[in-house]
Amino acid sequence: MHETPTDSTGIDEILSDGRVRLRPLRAGDLMTHANGCDDEVNAWSNGGRVSSLDQHLAWLERNARAWHDNEPVVDLAIERCDTGEHVGVVGIQRELPYLAPGEVNLTYALYGGQRGKGFVTAAVTLAMRIANEQGSVTAFLIRCSQENRKSAAVAERLGFSYVGCVVEDSEPLERYVLSRSSQAALA
Repeated sequence: MHETPTDSTGIDEILSDGRVRLRPLRAGDLMTHANGCDDEVNAWSNGGRVSSLDQHLAWLERNARAWHDNEPVVDLAIERCDTGEHVGVVGIQRELPYLAPGEVNLTYALYGGQRGKGFVTAAVTLAMRIANEQGSVTAFLIRCSQENRKSAAVAERLGFSYVGCVVEDSEPLERYVLSRSSQAALA
């Protein structure tokens, strides 16, 4: 079970770089998250489907429990340190069928109006630190649609290597990998 430190403002911060902080998701994020899931978020992370408020709430609560119970798949809130605004989510995923032992898949989504400011790059860097603290990581993966150049650009900025296109659930996905040796070179 994770014990999440609470700072003097009552924010359950897991990790921060002074620009963004990651914290567990909670039911109180419902309206921010639901409103943040615009057409772009839905297109790339939800197959174009728009979730209901009940579906968003169930997802938020599931991720809050996942963090608390130290489960292998969890999404965390991304907040701006300067304003405290919740601007997106970042996911740390282990033990999925397409992952080898030690591999961690990273996911991310920024809400409308927050893109292009470096927040997701900072958040993914923090997520990698968290994953390394949680256990052995042999490689990080980022998978994205061939048309999602913004997501691919995040992987490229972070030094991930493009390893090709894979087909998962009949969807072609670009696959980027950052190996343990590449991680050491970046440190």
